[in-house]
Amino acid sequence: IVKGCFKMEYRVAEENDAEAFLDFFKAVVSETDNLAATPEEAGEMTVEDEKAFIKNANDSFSVIAIENGIIYGSCDIRIPGRTRLSHRAELGIAVRKECWGTGIAEELLKAALTGAKERGVKKVELTVREDNERAKNFYKRHGFTFVAKDRMLFLIDGEFIDGERYEIIL
Repeated sequence: IVKGCFKMEYRVAEENDAEAFLDFFKAVVSETDNLAATPEEAGEMTVEDEKAFIKNANDSFSVIAIENGIIYGSCDIRIPGRTRLSHRAELGIAVRKECWGTGIAEELLKAALTGAKERGVKKVELTVREDNERAKNFYKRHGFTFVAKDRMLFLIDGEFIDGERYEIIL
């Protein structure tokens, strides 16, 4: 059993979580190529950037899994500010590699979808690397359905990697 992966508090990130969130973000982007940001991009971010991001989220939010001041996972729900688009949201999820397979992602996803529904979101969308079978199976198990292929989603080390779009109707 890995310490720090089972006694989590799950809640929406607040401004005072900015330093822990930045530490988490830098860690997860260095552990996988499945996220949009690079370690170099994360390294350029500051605690003030994170505070501003959290503070200016409007209806968007991040559910975090936190224990003893360390964030082990997050699930972001990005709701557009435009009235005609506010019924839908984009989801992004990340968990520290040491906690993969522990159930944190499932708890984060449940809390984030509940929060989205409470905010009037009717549809949640996400994009995942086409070759990330583990993530695709996770989303399918939780009710997401395949919508479309997303060509050239990522450019990593000079190679384009396709993605797939999934959605769930709440």
